[in-house]
Amino acid sequence: MIIHRLVLRELLGNFTVIIFSMSVILFMDKFVRLTRLFMGKGADLIDIVKLFLYMQPSILLLSVPMAILIAIFLTYGRMSTDNETVVMKASGMSFLGISRSAIMLSTACFVLLLFVSLYLLPRGTQSFKHTLHETIVKKASLTFEEGTFSDAFRDTVIYVKEMYSKDRFRGIFVYQEADSSLKYPVAIVAESGEISSNVEEGLVTISMNNGLIHTVTDERSTEITFSKYDFLLTTGVESMAQAKPDEVKTLDLWNKYNESVSLAVELQRRLALPFACLIFGMLGPAFSNRVGKIGRLGGFSLSLMILIVYYILLVMGEGLSKSGKVSPFFGGWIPNIVFGIIAMAIFYYTYKDKPIKRA
Repeated sequence: MIIHRLVLRELLGNFTVIIFSMSVILFMDKFVRLTRLFMGKGADLIDIVKLFLYMQPSILLLSVPMAILIAIFLTYGRMSTDNETVVMKASGMSFLGISRSAIMLSTACFVLLLFVSLYLLPRGTQSFKHTLHETIVKKASLTFEEGTFSDAFRDTVIYVKEMYSKDRFRGIFVYQEADSSLKYPVAIVAESGEISSNVEEGLVTISMNNGLIHTVTDERSTEITFSKYDFLLTTGVESMAQAKPDEVKTLDLWNKYNESVSLAVELQRRLALPFACLIFGMLGPAFSNRVGKIGRLGGFSLSLMILIVYYILLVMGEGLSKSGKVSPFFGGWIPNIVFGIIAMAIFYYTYKDKPIKRA
C-alpha cells in the first residue's frame, strides 16, 4: 500500500539521521576519553576508522532502540499534528494498519540487533582492544620526543634528551608516582637505552643502561646504581588476556552463566536490549495517538523522557544484580517488563478505538 510506503520512508529517513548522529556522538565521547592514550602516537586515519568500526556493535546496542523510539515519535507526532492520522481512520484504516510501518521497522531492527548483540559485539570489542594496543604499543617510540616531557603513560612522566634512532635514546629521566603496586614514588636517570613493546600484554619496556634509581620514603631516601635496568610501562588498557564480560563470546557466557555474576548480567543485557526495539515499536505509535497533536518537538522531548527512564531502570537493574539483591535475569529485564506492560496496555486501548465507518 502506497501510504505504508510513505510512512516507512519517513521513518527510515528519521531513523538513519538519528542513528548516524548518535553513532558519531557516542564514538566521540569514548574517543575523547582515549585521547591521552591514543593521540600523539603516530595514529593515522586508518587507525581511527578501524576503532570507529569496531566500536559500532557496542554503540548500536544502545543507539538502535533509542533511534527507533525517537524516529517513531517524530514521524507519528508530525502525522498527528497534520491530522493525517484522523484521515487514515476516516478512510477505514485500523490502528494496527496505521502502526504497520513502525512495527515492520522495529521487527527488522530487532533481528539485526540480536545478531549484533550475540555475534558481533564480543568480536568487535576484542578487535577494538587489539587495535588500540597496536596503536599505542607498537608506536610507543613516537610518544617520546627530544627535549619534551611525556605523560602519556599512567602515573609516569618521561623526559628524553636525545633520540638517535626510532627505538634508541641517550639521556633519560623517568618519574613514577606511587600507586597500588608502588608504595613510594621513584625517579630514574640513565645514560642510554632502547624501547621495546609487547602488543598482547599491552606493555612497553624501556631498557636503560648505566643509571641511578632514587626513592624517597617518609624517613629516608635511597639511591641504587645499575648497569642495566628494564622499566615497564602500561598503556592503562587491560591486557588481551584479561577479557572483560563484553569481550566474551555469547556461547561462553551461556556456559559460565552460574560461575560469575558479571557474566550472567552481560548475557541478560545482550538478550534484553534487542527486545527493546519491539517494545518501542508498539509503544511509539500508540503513545503518539493517545497524546494527540504533539508535533516533532513534542515527540522528540517525550521520547527522550521515556529513554531516560528506560536506561535508568536498566542501570539500576544491573547494579542490583551485581550486588546480589536480585537475579541477573530480573535485573536485566526490569525495563523491558515495565515498558512492555505499558506498551501492551496503551496499544490495546488504542487498538480498541475503532476507525470511523464509511457510509
